[in-house]
Amino acid sequence: MKRAIFPLPVFILPSGYTRLRIFESRYLDMVKESLKTEQGFVLCQYDVDSYLNVPQYGCLVDIIDFSQDEQGQLLIDVVAKSVVEISDVSENKQQLRYGQLSSTRSTFWFQQPHQLLDKDKCLKTALQQLFTANPQLNDLYRETQFDELNWVVARWLELLPISIDKKQQLAFKSDFANIHSFLHTVINNEFS
Repeated sequence: MKRAIFPLPVFILPSGYTRLRIFESRYLDMVKESLKTEQGFVLCQYDVDSYLNVPQYGCLVDIIDFSQDEQGQLLIDVVAKSVVEISDVSENKQQLRYGQLSSTRSTFWFQQPHQLLDKDKCLKTALQQLFTANPQLNDLYRETQFDELNWVVARWLELLPISIDKKQQLAFKSDFANIHSFLHTVINNEFS
């Protein structure tokens, strides 16, 4: 399937939500097309080393809400549905990128279930506290899954103030044990 691609300095994993400000005409057209076809678009990291700045992986997202900011610019809320592999990247006359999407050949840690154990309750509790302390974040998420360890770990990766490159590396090139240990070290040091 072919979809529009939106490369941004944003990191998101399946079941993650984010709000995007849309003002360029090519991306306004992308939103119109996405709403009309109800097929979503791909949100991915802006990669300076890849052809047309599109990396190998992105997240297929659906638009779930839209509004305007104080300046009248379009705001859209999206939810990430699945990670996809992107190939055959091209762009149209407006420089809107498109790519052929396929299921990933690799199985990533967030696609495999991991049980929330007693030792993981600190990750869950700290994330709940973060959501409670940040009304905008809490309002953005229509569905939370604090009892699902993969969901908790994915949200921490999205929210931690580390580089997008580091997030990409942890998400797509690390195993669950490595990410799990990393988060326990960071969260235990910060929230204990």
